Amino acid sequence: MKTKIFAPLPGNDQTCGWTQGLPLRPTNASLQGEQVCDFVIVGAGYTGLSAARKFAQLNPNAKVIIIEAQRAGEGASARNSGYLVDSTLNDGHMSDTGLQQYREKYRLNKAGVDCVRELVNHHQIDCDWDESGKFHATAVPAHEAKLQRFSDLLQELELEHRVLSGDQLYQRLGTHYYTQALWTAGGIMLQPAKLARAYIDILPANVTLYENSPVLTWQKQGPDFLVSTPMGQVKAPALLMAVNGFMSSAGLKRKRAFPLTLTASMTRPLSDAEYAAIGNPKAWGLLSAQAMGATVRLTEDRRIMVRNTAEVWPAMNMSQSQLLKRKRVHQRGLKRRFPQLDASVFDSCWSGVTCVSGNNGQVFDQLDSKLLVAGCYNGGGIGLATLFGEQMAYMASGQMTDAIAMIQARPKPTPLPPQPILSWGVRLRLMRDAIIARKEN
Repeated sequence: MKTKIFAPLPGNDQTCGWTQGLPLRPTNASLQGEQVCDFVIVGAGYTGLSAARKFAQLNPNAKVIIIEAQRAGEGASARNSGYLVDSTLNDGHMSDTGLQQYREKYRLNKAGVDCVRELVNHHQIDCDWDESGKFHATAVPAHEAKLQRFSDLLQELELEHRVLSGDQLYQRLGTHYYTQALWTAGGIMLQPAKLARAYIDILPANVTLYENSPVLTWQKQGPDFLVSTPMGQVKAPALLMAVNGFMSSAGLKRKRAFPLTLTASMTRPLSDAEYAAIGNPKAWGLLSAQAMGATVRLTEDRRIMVRNTAEVWPAMNMSQSQLLKRKRVHQRGLKRRFPQLDASVFDSCWSGVTCVSGNNGQVFDQLDSKLLVAGCYNGGGIGLATLFGEQMAYMASGQMTDAIAMIQARPKPTPLPPQPILSWGVRLRLMRDAIIARKEN
């Protein structure tokens, strides 16, 4: 196999609201010298950490190495909005075949939720777990028909939900901004950085995690894979690329998966007076009924998060001045919903990379003997990444499971146009969606 050069990755900004409030974690050593192991994993997010944990459990005498370019668990895994969901919005325009595909997608998402729940319960993980469901909402009466069609679909699938409007909706959310919302029971809200940190803490003793060790090259050398970093290299008979939005940087799935950069801002905890001004509602999480509409959360500790930007951003991270520009967009979204709050309550703003495909298909492949790659979760990364990581460990161990069969039965990502046509097309689509969703932001 030809040597693959890993394109340089940017450093994460240090302003993520989910990680800022956590205690400092000692950084693991960087990879140095020549190492040999049974399974090497590139990427220490939910996928890589889950794969390492499960493979080590299945093979207690094996040596597992994880290589992370920066700090483990502080990339996309710690930067998402903290939604662990089974049902995803569909407006009900489906054929019988489409309905069956939705059932299968729901089954897969549900398996991801159950996988995370089992870990949280077994290890007593503190991640602000909240099984209060999630909302899909609109501020535009014309979009209410979409929520009604989704309600009809959920009714057919016998999934618990209800539609709220008027005073009932205001009392639940603390804002008059939305005209209607659909609540589903299956949504779980959590603190994503706490969960990622816990995945590191529960790694078995036969797993070694190296941080701040960016991969420069990787290649097949005889029966083994050789992965090189600035100060060391690892040789192993099995390799998992768990880099999600950076698959193209690793020379993988360039025509199947595409990275997008999202930005979000979060307030400090609201004071008693500020919290009373919005009606003292319980914590909630809300997704827009319209693509490119704002994602908003009110956390248990009274912080409000707003995410309403998605961009094709070649650098895959942003400077503080660039983040400040996006923060102003988030502030406008906050003021639309909670005019009684001062926009200065935002005290953090950060960027993060997600990975999407043209048809919402995920990547779960064995490309060569013992060369595995997983990612492209299309916004469902907490549950699917955990599940896919565990199932990759079974695959690397030569075992077949019902979950692997379920994953493999799902549609694969369809081919994408070549660059630069792809980037142009995505930018135009995002621009169109942003115009349609301008009243939802």
